[in-house]
Amino acid sequence: MENMNLEKWLGSLDLTNVEKKVVKINTSRRLPAVILVDTSGSMSDYEELLQNSVEELYAAISRDRAACNATELAVLSFNSDITILEKLREIKQHEAQGRNLKFHCDGMTLTGLALKKTIEQLEGRKSVYMNSIPRIRYYAPIIFFISDGKPECYDEATQKLEDEAMQYCKEYIRKEVLENRLIVISVEVGDFCDHNLMRELTGLRDDKHVMKVDNATELANFFKITSSIIISSSKTGSHNLNEVDFSKSR
Repeated sequence: MENMNLEKWLGSLDLTNVEKKVVKINTSRRLPAVILVDTSGSMSDYEELLQNSVEELYAAISRDRAACNATELAVLSFNSDITILEKLREIKQHEAQGRNLKFHCDGMTLTGLALKKTIEQLEGRKSVYMNSIPRIRYYAPIIFFISDGKPECYDEATQKLEDEAMQYCKEYIRKEVLENRLIVISVEVGDFCDHNLMRELTGLRDDKHVMKVDNATELANFFKITSSIIISSSKTGSHNLNEVDFSKSR
């Protein structure tokens, strides 16, 4: 797909699951962030860790008053289905603060379709910002993408949809990152990811935004790094993050 077709594809995004409400008395410039987690069968050893780490992420952001006001968070999981565990909205509006999010790992790995659902959350929420009165200012969104394997499908029909979604996502990410309107950080869990794909999905030509974790301790630490990135960016902006090398972070 060529860049000239992206606007056409944006018009076909499914925005029915996008949060339309905003807290207008909150005048903070918003930082939209999405946690996208692979919950295919091979991630089953990390179910409890994911639950605990996401709860700690919420707690860390909520303890910082400025970050709590500015951060908008979505949490999505994907395997043979894509699940929006939390829509993209003000983190203070997440009543359970992550305690109700369940990461049940089984099935296949619909990476492209999951990324497209993530983009729908971002684009839909940006539209809400733009149409609010007064208009809501926001920083470049951040996607934290966690996976331990390669995309895979059950059947040819799903494979066709997956391939189309993946091609769209690659073009979208490349364009948005080039214009410094998006940051994507990919996390490879273990040794079975397609490294070239994980790098391509950051929109960069190098490995600066591809992190590698080898065990549960390193994955838990990634979530601590994530909370630090969100807290810092919610105050000073995310515009410089595409220049930062996260590849050695553990």
